[in-house]
Amino acid sequence: MYTKYMSDRHNALFESIDLGPVTVPNRVFQPPHGNAYGLGDQQTAFRAEKARGGFGLIVQEYSQIHESTDVTPVDSGYIHDDETIPPQRAMVDAVHDHGGKLFVELWHGGATAGNYGSRRPPLSASQLPTGNYYTPKEMEHADIREIVAAFGDGADRARRAGYDGIELHAAHGYLISQFLSPFYNDRDDEYGGSLENRMRFFREVIESVRENVSDDMAVGARYTIDERVEGGLTADGDGLEIVRRIGDDLDFWDIDIGVKQSIDDMIAPSRRHSKNYQIDFVKAATDELDVPVGGTGRITDPDDAVALLEEGYVDMVGMARQSISDPHWPRKVREERIDEIRECIGCNVCVSQSRQGIPLTCTQNPTVGREAVWPPEEYETVDEPKGILVVGGGPAGMEFARVAGERGHLVHLNEKAETLGGRVNFEGTLPDLGEWNRVRDWRTTELERLDDVAVHTGSRAEMCYDDVESYGAEVVVVATGARWSEKGETSGTHRPVPGWNRDHVLTPEDALEVDPSGRNVVIFDEEGYNVSAGVAQSLAADNDVTFVTPSASAFDQAVHTFERGTIFTTLFESGVEFVPHHALEEIRDDDVVTANVHSGAQTTLEADYVVFTTMRKSNDDLYRDLTANLDSLRQSTEIEEVHAIGDCVSPRRIADAVYSGHELGRQV
Repeated sequence: MYTKYMSDRHNALFESIDLGPVTVPNRVFQPPHGNAYGLGDQQTAFRAEKARGGFGLIVQEYSQIHESTDVTPVDSGYIHDDETIPPQRAMVDAVHDHGGKLFVELWHGGATAGNYGSRRPPLSASQLPTGNYYTPKEMEHADIREIVAAFGDGADRARRAGYDGIELHAAHGYLISQFLSPFYNDRDDEYGGSLENRMRFFREVIESVRENVSDDMAVGARYTIDERVEGGLTADGDGLEIVRRIGDDLDFWDIDIGVKQSIDDMIAPSRRHSKNYQIDFVKAATDELDVPVGGTGRITDPDDAVALLEEGYVDMVGMARQSISDPHWPRKVREERIDEIRECIGCNVCVSQSRQGIPLTCTQNPTVGREAVWPPEEYETVDEPKGILVVGGGPAGMEFARVAGERGHLVHLNEKAETLGGRVNFEGTLPDLGEWNRVRDWRTTELERLDDVAVHTGSRAEMCYDDVESYGAEVVVVATGARWSEKGETSGTHRPVPGWNRDHVLTPEDALEVDPSGRNVVIFDEEGYNVSAGVAQSLAADNDVTFVTPSASAFDQAVHTFERGTIFTTLFESGVEFVPHHALEEIRDDDVVTANVHSGAQTTLEADYVVFTTMRKSNDDLYRDLTANLDSLRQSTEIEEVHAIGDCVSPRRIADAVYSGHELGRQV
């Protein structure tokens, strides 16, 4: 029988653990997550970096076991034919070279797979609505036999590729879940109805996989114990009973919650969820099982991770997004370099891209996906250090200064505000967005560690053209950020809103500084993301807020970050009124005129204040002046190069600003 592990502080994370026949070197694992890298060198470098950073177990992303589970255009894992074996063998070898173990997640999406590439009909336990334009085929017995065999074939290929184990994807409302759950399964044959009947497909898949793996491979499952939907599996009902009945037929369990219909609870809970938020659901399984249980859920802090082990919540601590943000988390913990850990901020830029078929990136870690050319924690030292002046200490400027300093350049970072951080200093004050501050705080700590970087803040650090000219730097990097437009331009008009210059028209920063109370506030938005949501939430506490947007729905940019549902719930509960499909036509003394962007029909709304969150404009005057005079500057000063990075080039996401700074830091 498996014995639960208890120990003292960080040492608990670095005890080995047996998952069936496989000994994993520590208790920190990367659960399966997609990245849209497909199979090949990029995927191999990405997973191997985590093993190099100390993750004892890495689980390769959900891998298609049959052509009827095609997720085109997402370039996910594949294991449905023998051509996929060589690149997976290379990945296995790379992880093993760093002492890690590599499992693969066998997956069939069932009704969630659109099959846009294969054109095969989606399959499911039952023919029920999907929320998409297609409806799946209810699987016949022949289909069931074919898919059960395909899971076995996938396990056989995994064995031949050298994987150490298999994780079955029995979570998140995919095919195995669709048989297990009464929410998806309304069959009246031996695969539906009673709990034991609904478990039949899962049992047959486990048996098929067991028949095709070697004796030294582990077999486990990622499993949704509570679907968080009415009529679905629950942790105090059938969700837990399935765990009891399957039990040690599996070598380990990786417990999760949520399905597509509760997507904000599923896969990648954003910063709007508390840390370790689903761990009580995991413990329900841990208390019932004699085999190891892993759990996830916004675990980033080493002390929290140890507490979860010691208090019996989990036997292994899972970190998907934290392993992206800092693939060297375990190594830094083991070496007691806790302050060097680059904590995940829960912004979900990562999953927002990969689920659309866009290769995964990260706000905190700009080396993601480029591990082969930009190894994390490694920097090529320059032979001839240069004196570099960085004007602006926001995300881009801080990241550039850090990387250039790591490489041995002599860097002066000048920021006119009293503190570094740029836009983070405002956005990090908004409700639910406090973890943005980690972008600033981690870089501040790193800059303090670097002897070759000097940071100057406050009015004495404000730089005009003459200051830069006389500074004596060889390289000037302008990172002066962007500002919110005061005029309300949108993509549909490209023109200011008439009345934009009235005193009661505010930028987001102005609105929170004015802090109105008992007023009618109209927010005109085309950002569709966090600032507009945060300003609305802040102002709604003491005001009547109306949110106007030309889009069909607000917060379009928060759909793929799994935040929009939570944002809407919060704002509706706060009394915010929404007016989609409308643009502001005119701002008057006490009201605004809006027009339907399709019909042109006009409406008047009372407005004591109007807040624009439509666009940001680059603060690029200094850069333009310097480049316009670069030839003369080269002749009369030490200046050799002038660069611009971040929002002062193109206002985008914080992730893009950080990447911009990192890229130039590697190149200069």
